[in-house]
Amino acid sequence: MISNATILSMIAVIIFSIFLFVSAILITKKRVGLSLKPLLIGSVGFVIITQVLEKLLHVVVITGFPNYAEHPWAFGLYGGFAAGIFEELGRYFLFIWLLKKYQDFKGGLSFGVGWGGIEAVVIALSTVVPFILFATMINAGTFDSSIGASLPSDQAATIKETVLNQGVSHYLWGIPERFFALLMQIAFTLLVLLAVIKKKLLYVLLAIVAHAAIDFPVTFYQTGYIKSLWVIEMYLAFVGVLSILIIKRLRKLLVG
Repeated sequence: MISNATILSMIAVIIFSIFLFVSAILITKKRVGLSLKPLLIGSVGFVIITQVLEKLLHVVVITGFPNYAEHPWAFGLYGGFAAGIFEELGRYFLFIWLLKKYQDFKGGLSFGVGWGGIEAVVIALSTVVPFILFATMINAGTFDSSIGASLPSDQAATIKETVLNQGVSHYLWGIPERFFALLMQIAFTLLVLLAVIKKKLLYVLLAIVAHAAIDFPVTFYQTGYIKSLWVIEMYLAFVGVLSILIIKRLRKLLVG
């Protein structure tokens, strides 16, 4: 059985992700001002670029290399650079194609809030909602007859074991993680914007490499080579603090 506290912790992650997005919008509007078009372009751009185009590539690669988990170094390099290339080039082309009149700090911040904010909501919904459904089925005794009957037995058993073993703390770690990720996405957005304004593609390359480097260690947790979740979360906390410093520096450069 999955405890009510565990299910509530799952729901809390979703609520916080929505709250984070809304709060980021309101705080940005109050302190800097908000540009609606960059906010919307950032939100829609994230969905199309990462959840459609990038995932299509992942399907092709994982289908061709089903044993990717046995090679975390190669998988980490692929995953990190795939995310970096799609996201940073995506931001760059959106700025030069659709946001020519919003290439300033306010426009960049609004874009970053849209990109990172919708990421928090999409990731929470896509990862947590299935576990809420699985937990509900397990508690109701219908998991084996529904999910278990539609999947290979070993895969269904793995899903069930995962849901049973993940407690409250596992899901609550997702709350600070989304906050740190939002800061990171804003920092990357402003760095790419600087590349657009200064006409220096070197900054885009820097963003791609930095994005890949940040994502790379997370792969070792995803493939089971790092067992402790708090190690990853402390690492992301460091990235979040570093992102704040970078945002402040980029603001000075962009505002002039």
